[in-house]
Amino acid sequence: MRPDYRLCSARPGSFLHAVPLAALVALAAACSWPAAGRDGADSEPELGVTEGLPGGTSVAPENAAGSPAAGIEQTPTPAPYNLSTPAVLIERPEPPTEIPPPTPVVVLPLATIRILRPGPGSQVTSPFQVYGRGGPSYNERVGIRLVGEDGRLISERLTYLLVFPGRAGNFVAQLEFQTPRLAEAARLEVYTEDLRYGRMAQLASMDLVLLSRGSQLLHPQIEGPEKLAIFEPRDGALAQGGLIAVRGAGWVDSDLPLTIELLDRAGQPLASRRVPLAAQEAGQLGTFESELQYQIPFSQYGRVVVYETSAGIPGMRHYSSVEVWLQR
Repeated sequence: MRPDYRLCSARPGSFLHAVPLAALVALAAACSWPAAGRDGADSEPELGVTEGLPGGTSVAPENAAGSPAAGIEQTPTPAPYNLSTPAVLIERPEPPTEIPPPTPVVVLPLATIRILRPGPGSQVTSPFQVYGRGGPSYNERVGIRLVGEDGRLISERLTYLLVFPGRAGNFVAQLEFQTPRLAEAARLEVYTEDLRYGRMAQLASMDLVLLSRGSQLLHPQIEGPEKLAIFEPRDGALAQGGLIAVRGAGWVDSDLPLTIELLDRAGQPLASRRVPLAAQEAGQLGTFESELQYQIPFSQYGRVVVYETSAGIPGMRHYSSVEVWLQR
């Protein structure tokens, strides 16, 4: 018996809602049978919109070659890779022409002299208190200087370590100044002297802002490592043969080279060299080394000094030294 295809095209709401489930299954099977043409030959059903179910599905017809009909965009399939596929070249980056020196791994000793108050960048009015730690020093003396932004000496005074002779300790002093400007950049310097001849032994400095009027703004400063530490020669070492090697580590605030000098017992230079600090950039830890040749008429106590000069306010920012015995 030929199936009735009219049931397959029934629209929703006509009678499907009243047909039992078994009848729906039989109906779906009947709709999938091939329909015979009028000439008796079976022909495939025409693809299109199926209206037998709610929300019919639209199927794109194909042409005789089996490709999608015109008007429908298709994504082309990429060709497989073969020997004729052009290669993708990735250029290697050029190595740097100058390799920066590695950061040294050294242990710096504690600072020999340190300004604890006022701290860096503080704003002070006159008078203000200077508090720090240092020594030992000749007769326990500590010198304090205040240098203006043009290099002039604004104020200077002498104070003493609050310790027994020959030992390191704290110092405190009150410093007065006068400035013609409302605000002026300045550098505060404190220094100690060696126990034998009273030559300058250590110097530390701090950048400040001097106010002619207003309120003070004091920043803290804690104790830390030595800024320029001399590892060789040691304090009290023996130097002979007219040649002495100097080696150390630390950091600086500018790109200016360090100055290494050998002083005689009167504080006069016997030899002097300017050497750069081997560091990646200013403010980072680096090392320095040099050799000094000297000639002396007789054996005596000398002093090896290393100091940093300032790129802004003229003068020295930091000064370190050790005493050596120079043998003729």
